[in-house]
Amino acid sequence: MTKRRRTKQGVNVLNVAQSYIVASAATRAMFGTDLAAFALQGWALPKTTGTMGGAGNSWTLSASELVMGMFGQGFGQSGSGVWSNDAGGLGMAIKKNLQDNGARSLGTIIAVPIAFTVAKKLTAAPRRDINKFLKFGNLSSVVKV
Repeated sequence: MTKRRRTKQGVNVLNVAQSYIVASAATRAMFGTDLAAFALQGWALPKTTGTMGGAGNSWTLSASELVMGMFGQGFGQSGSGVWSNDAGGLGMAIKKNLQDNGARSLGTIIAVPIAFTVAKKLTAAPRRDINKFLKFGNLSSVVKV
């Protein structure tokens, strides 16, 4: 009996883009920042102000702030102000972000998969040609459109 070998599939660029947009809308709704700022600011990047889409104000959060808060170092910019337990703390910040960004983010989370499905159907033939070209160049195991 011979072993069947499956060719390695590349990363589908469109699926990655769709996933990033949906995840970014979710982090914007809950934490007030997009996915990149949420994941990187405070660790790999310095915090930027909330008006610039970053985690550098009292209502927006980054993953580093959540981790520091779990280890008792406090959430947000400082241990006082809106982050004190008297003012509602983390729950209050998430509630405010949901009120400010929830409807738009929900619309994005619903509309983006629909738009990508339609776009994939409309561009099926050109994408198929591009993927054949990538296969010819032996790049299909790395990336797929």
